[in-house]
Amino acid sequence: MTSATARDLVLSLEGVTEHDHFGKGAYRGRTAKGKPSKIFMTLWIEEQRAVLMLTAEQQADLHGRHPKVFFPVPNKWGEHGATFVELSAVTEKMLREAIAIAQENAGAVS
Repeated sequence: MTSATARDLVLSLEGVTEHDHFGKGAYRGRTAKGKPSKIFMTLWIEEQRAVLMLTAEQQADLHGRHPKVFFPVPNKWGEHGATFVELSAVTEKMLREAIAIAQENAGAVS
């Protein structure tokens, strides 16, 4: 999967909008009250990676099942669940599953 494909996929989800976040594309959904959710994903185009905001437990589960696809961001954010997604290795099914988890964490309704 390319970053362009990942961008198209996330923007195809109902209520998802794109914003700039420190030079990276950031994605939010809508809460049940119609307000913007927290950011659930950022897209690192040049690196061909995405970052999903998961819990540490969710991160450990995905990394355990797919260690070459999902792994902690190597900083304090990563210790709290920020998770790199290696886009060249992820399948659409895996990415959709992980995005759904991150959306729920961010308070977005689908």
